[in-house]
Amino acid sequence: MTPVASKKVRNIHADLRERVLACEWQQGETLPTELELAERFGCSPNTIAKAMALLAHEGLVERRARAGTRILRNTPATEPASSHTGEGGVELDAFAFIYPSEQHEGIRRAVQGFQAAAHERERRAVMLTTGSDYRKEAEYVSRLSEFHVRGAVLYPNVRVPGDLAALSHLLVSARFPIVLSSVNLLGMGCPAVTVDAFHAGYTMTRHLLKQGLREIGFFSNRAGSVSMRDRYMGYRQAMEEAGLPMPTERVFLEPVMNPDYADPLREPTELARGYLAQARGVEGVVCNTDFLALGLLRAAREIGIRVPHDLRVTGIDDYALASQGDIGLTTYRVPDELIGRRAFEVLEERVRNPRGPIPEIQLRGEIVVRESA
Repeated sequence: MTPVASKKVRNIHADLRERVLACEWQQGETLPTELELAERFGCSPNTIAKAMALLAHEGLVERRARAGTRILRNTPATEPASSHTGEGGVELDAFAFIYPSEQHEGIRRAVQGFQAAAHERERRAVMLTTGSDYRKEAEYVSRLSEFHVRGAVLYPNVRVPGDLAALSHLLVSARFPIVLSSVNLLGMGCPAVTVDAFHAGYTMTRHLLKQGLREIGFFSNRAGSVSMRDRYMGYRQAMEEAGLPMPTERVFLEPVMNPDYADPLREPTELARGYLAQARGVEGVVCNTDFLALGLLRAAREIGIRVPHDLRVTGIDDYALASQGDIGLTTYRVPDELIGRRAFEVLEERVRNPRGPIPEIQLRGEIVVRESA
């Protein structure tokens, strides 16, 4: 595919290349920052970044997040990359999906939906996993522009409140369109495709109310995120409509989440033990995720609480584990595949029209009734 670079980018690239070959900066030295070069050349930092990407493609410099751009050599390659790819660098013409891990079933479903949409549109897709280190998200987003990726869907790895600040900075500084998947960050002007979390919390609480329960609790981690808080607000709305109290000992809102993709029930079970110790007399619990609900089932079994006879438990997600235990979990199926597909469509439109509307799409799921409630 023919690479693309504006005349301004090519001119700055040629100027910088000449300076590098003239040893204005020696091998191993760090170039001025993109902001400093932008001021020198009277252009935007984004234009400088594109010119730097061409130098990196030639093998003259190395770009590292937070470390700057370092000179690798002061001599041209014997066979310049442009002889194979054309002037201006590599144009992948791809959409990226950046996410923590496919070991997480909900993420895996969203990835599958994204890939299916990309295949149908004959669009190249780049899939990148970050693991549990949210800093890799920033690194990937900053480096992808070097390969002319058109845009990215981001499934953020937000574990603690401080991660939200890093995510905000990432969205503001990104050089190409980004769409958030399954997680939203209000006020950032970033498109997002998520589940209707309020509907999920409201639906599961109404399900327990219809069974005649009155002492209904709520059990959540990562409670500060928009999605998790909306689930809690759905619970509150249903309880207020029923005229029922919500004692603080039955509402558990843990702000932090430490996912363990190898053992996803470890932390939920630990939290559930503490919850059951404080939530005396609770008849039913709306859990913010399936993992929390399954952890609650495990903790209840440890102390002889029978589900559903003594306690009724619901989740939100409908992961495979929800139907595989001795007691099937009543839950709310989140349409993760559709979320991934719609995120691709929103990204495609955003690339086509960067100044268009900024949508926030909320998709509803449905209740799946099993033995636990």
